[in-house]
Amino acid sequence: MMNPRRRLLGGLGRPRAVASLLAAALVAPGCLTLKAEHDDLAKKVDKIETQTIDRSKELDEKVVEADTKLAELQAKLDQAEALLRGSQAGIGVRMDVVEQDTQQLRGSTENAELVASSTQQALLELRADIDERLKKLEEKLNEATNIPEGKDELWAEADRRLQRKDFKQARTLFRTFISRYPGDPKLPDADFKVGLTFYSERDYKSALGIFYKIIQDHAEAPVVSDALYYSGLGFAKLGQCKNAIAYFEALNRPKSTAPAQYQKAAKDQIDLLKRDNGDLCFDREDANSGAAAKLGVQETQKPAAKEPAPAPAKSTKKK
Repeated sequence: MMNPRRRLLGGLGRPRAVASLLAAALVAPGCLTLKAEHDDLAKKVDKIETQTIDRSKELDEKVVEADTKLAELQAKLDQAEALLRGSQAGIGVRMDVVEQDTQQLRGSTENAELVASSTQQALLELRADIDERLKKLEEKLNEATNIPEGKDELWAEADRRLQRKDFKQARTLFRTFISRYPGDPKLPDADFKVGLTFYSERDYKSALGIFYKIIQDHAEAPVVSDALYYSGLGFAKLGQCKNAIAYFEALNRPKSTAPAQYQKAAKDQIDLLKRDNGDLCFDREDANSGAAAKLGVQETQKPAAKEPAPAPAKSTKKK
């Protein structure tokens, strides 16, 4: 497409061509043109040429102005596109931030729900624990206030609790008997039954401590045979076979007063422990094992302590 300016400038040659043609016509042979008409025509041509030049200049200025406006418009369009792209990028960034904030809020909410759930569970467990403790405290209070007052009733209730395998309450009642009646002939039996409650609860070390105390303090009491046998069983349960065998052997030593059933049961236990291949006994390689039983058995071999002779009565006569 031809530039408008070029098109306009190209059009300027037409008046000159017309003038040349007119001049040629005037001088051409056979044509008669008046001088006045020639001058008038030349003026019109000059006027047309002047108007054409002015029009061309005006058009050139408008073209320049249009180009300037077009450049300004293009610049504004570029700026608008840049702003739009920036706005889109900003919106994208803000959307990313909003999405991240939403995810964090959702995560915080979920964590809060978990914390609330665990807290609620902890409260339920705490309430159950408190209820259980209150129940036990009530049971202890009832047990403490339900201890019989009479000696025979106290012993019968303690035995009844032992037969019902209420070992803790039975132990409490037998200990109450021991503290109330320290000189009673049943005291060694009460001690043994305290030890028996520990043994029944598989607290063998506590039971062995009670049985050893019986052997020390009541060496001549018939219940010593029970203490020796259950001491052997307790040490066997702990894997200390050398101690166990020593206590079982004490039941079969010369001049033993142990009942025949204990002697036979002790021999069977010794045979069982000696045949063990390591499933029961853990002290085969321990050279120092068996010392506890040795000390305990020695207590049963001590001669009975003689009761001191009563002091002579003081005379009430005046000298």
